[in-house]
Amino acid sequence: MTKTTLATGFALTLALPSIAQAAEFTSADADGDGYVTMSEFQKAMPEATADAFMEADANADGTLSEEEFAAAQDAGVLPSSEG
Repeated sequence: MTKTTLATGFALTLALPSIAQAAEFTSADADGDGYVTMSEFQKAMPEATADAFMEADANADGTLSEEEFAAAQDAGVLPSSEG
């Protein structure tokens, strides 16, 4: 393998978790407004609790931004398809 192929493979390996999180966020954001409301959250993640939503909502505005969603998954507050 060439160095370029190895570097590309390594970069993709690092990027895949964030791509998966973005896909999960997009799936949860049913109306496509860039935020996940409690209603959207409950439909997309019925196994997650309202307390988890409130913990993930770092700025307490009643919605989850993509950044809040990803941070909560990384912290284990919200479930992730990665397990």
